[in-house]
Amino acid sequence: MLIDIRILFDNCQGEPAFQSGFGYSCFIKKSYGGILFDTGSNWETLSYNLKLAEIKPPMIKRVVLSHCHKDHTGGLAGIVDLRDDCNIYAGKSWAENLLGEEELKKVNLTLVDSESVEIMNGVYLTGELGEQVKEISLVMDTGGGIIIVTGCAHAGLREIFKKAKEIVDDKIFALVGGLHLKDKKEEEIFDLIDFLKSEGVRYIAPSHCTGDFARKLFKKSFHSGFIEAGVGSRIYIGGSCEY
Repeated sequence: MLIDIRILFDNCQGEPAFQSGFGYSCFIKKSYGGILFDTGSNWETLSYNLKLAEIKPPMIKRVVLSHCHKDHTGGLAGIVDLRDDCNIYAGKSWAENLLGEEELKKVNLTLVDSESVEIMNGVYLTGELGEQVKEISLVMDTGGGIIIVTGCAHAGLREIFKKAKEIVDDKIFALVGGLHLKDKKEEEIFDLIDFLKSEGVRYIAPSHCTGDFARKLFKKSFHSGFIEAGVGSRIYIGGSCEY
């Protein structure tokens, strides 16, 4: 099954016409449903990029917020103004105060705890993982392997991968999103690369908080499997990956 991912908010630049900003958001199109994963740090930039990508409000069926940091939640109020009937998924540990009382009456908010949740056929949330910053990652079963989308991967990729394979009994072949490696040393990044390869990851599209140095090492290690991801980038992933 082919998955279509469009990055709508990122501090890494992809397509030059799109506006960059610190934060992360991507739109995932899978068969009949569209998922907005995170909302960046502000509505103005997200709104501009949504229009440029020709993603119209009715296409957004579900919104997933990975964690509480504003660079992932800042555009939510604007989304709610456009689509107050969409389903919003956010962590139970922090999201009860996510919106004002009147806004909460309008939306379908699901508070996600540590248990995994299937939000549409073959698409799952890991549940909240981690200690200091609890975070949700997205797990997609393509029928030919697992794709994982992360906001910042605060919980660590080993924990995220472990949970993903408990949800779907298959190999993980693609990883997209922020990996929070900007302060990691070279040996730590190479150790992570060895782990990813041992898990069968073939394609990686790191951006946002991954850091330029880590992205450079990923590119060197994954060769054609490295995807230069940034705002405006469009990634097609299925049994094979092209961008």
